[in-house]
Amino acid sequence: MQTIFQRGLYGVCLFLLSLAAWAGSTQSFTFHAQSYQGSRDRQYKVYVPSGLTTPAPMVMALHGCQQTNDDVLQDWGLTAAADRFGFILVAPFITSYDGLRNTNCWGFWLDGHRHQGAGEPEDLHQIAKEVEGRFSVDPARRYVTGLSSGGAMSVVVAVTHNEYWAASASASGLPYGEDSASVSFSGCPGSATFHTVARVVSDMRAELNDAYAIPMMVLQNNKDCTVVQPAGRNIRDAQLKAFGDAAHDTPSTAQAAQTACTPVFGDDDACKHTRYTVDGQSGSRSIVETIFYDGPIATPNPDDTDHGHYWIGGASGHNGKWSLQRGPSYPDIVWDFFSRHPRALPNQPRVTLIGPNPLRLQIGQPFTDPGATATDAQGASLSVNADCSSVDTSHAGQYTCTYRATDGAGHTASASRAVVVGPSSSCAKASSSPAAHIGAKRARSGGWFGLRALASGDGQDIGFAWSFWSSVTLYEGDPGRWYVSPPAGCAP
Repeated sequence: MQTIFQRGLYGVCLFLLSLAAWAGSTQSFTFHAQSYQGSRDRQYKVYVPSGLTTPAPMVMALHGCQQTNDDVLQDWGLTAAADRFGFILVAPFITSYDGLRNTNCWGFWLDGHRHQGAGEPEDLHQIAKEVEGRFSVDPARRYVTGLSSGGAMSVVVAVTHNEYWAASASASGLPYGEDSASVSFSGCPGSATFHTVARVVSDMRAELNDAYAIPMMVLQNNKDCTVVQPAGRNIRDAQLKAFGDAAHDTPSTAQAAQTACTPVFGDDDACKHTRYTVDGQSGSRSIVETIFYDGPIATPNPDDTDHGHYWIGGASGHNGKWSLQRGPSYPDIVWDFFSRHPRALPNQPRVTLIGPNPLRLQIGQPFTDPGATATDAQGASLSVNADCSSVDTSHAGQYTCTYRATDGAGHTASASRAVVVGPSSSCAKASSSPAAHIGAKRARSGGWFGLRALASGDGQDIGFAWSFWSSVTLYEGDPGRWYVSPPAGCAP
């Protein structure tokens, strides 16, 4: 008879093997400079999940200053998200650039790089079109996101080509039309100057060439010392003024809901997810959504600036250059926002998932399909054909439910849900000193005058809080909760 330990180890092995089996492929391409002003040769990489359902969503992710597209692919947790959610991930590299800049910064503050038909935003638009020529992309689900200068450029491309993109998400980015003084180089707490919201709105309206109210998500650490917090609020407020009606163009009149951020890996850093909609009602389409939180200043990577300025990759991310693993999981949060905001195309039906995506289950847990709804271009309900035949909760792995709807004219729309079956615990383990465990938030100070280190999951004493010379092994159960003993089903 198998022991609990053997069954747990077997499940973990199956889960890891299933992830390997689902690994996609990364291909490298070169975009060749075009005849318009400011165009340059640019390298870009495309990650395509295995078993992708097409036509698929496309997510373009733009690196920050002193980063490359390899940092995006390796550290941001987006390749794992592409596997889970079934989207094509496009990671451009700035490659070369003009003007005086820090290394590898996108030129969001330069006039030659913030208008349609020229410079970097046009190159990025043309790269996206090249990807569409090579892969089957859903024209209603083209999305763009980025960090820092890449976050600012994701705002720029959403304004310069809002006839093309469905939605945008800016992490530690800046409002459209800002100049270099909007970035702080003074250390912490940081200091910067910003254009008025009225000027930002005026600049946006002068550039917009389509009436489409492109939804925007703003992700901002309130303690960021490089892109300081007024930046996030200004993006939000300008978005509301530019796309909201007169009765719903301020945060107080357009706010529809505010909740704790989810999911998070480790501490939630007092994160709040706020939705602002076209009519202030929770069931309506968002104009803008914000993810504001009080994240740490220091990061584990020794090459970072320790200015609270980073992308948070979640469980599948890494502590890389200007990227952090723990905190509100950007890949999951951003994809949830994108998946709720496809672009409505003429005569195109729409399929909307009910319930979570991905749907996470433990091995052996019963599966019930939450289902989906569909409407045609006029809003009339359509029947949905759901296929969840591949889901097998007796074995760890990632499975897919596919939903399709066809209107009376023969137009078909589809959507997919990832169903992830795995062990109930992460089964990670870490050996370090009590002080280092506290620093990594695997333990906390407690006991008499806070002199003891207590494991974050079970509160057991693991030694003096200031001890750097002893070594203790802790085991992770639910993300961010660590224990002295391995959780059930995890190997010691």
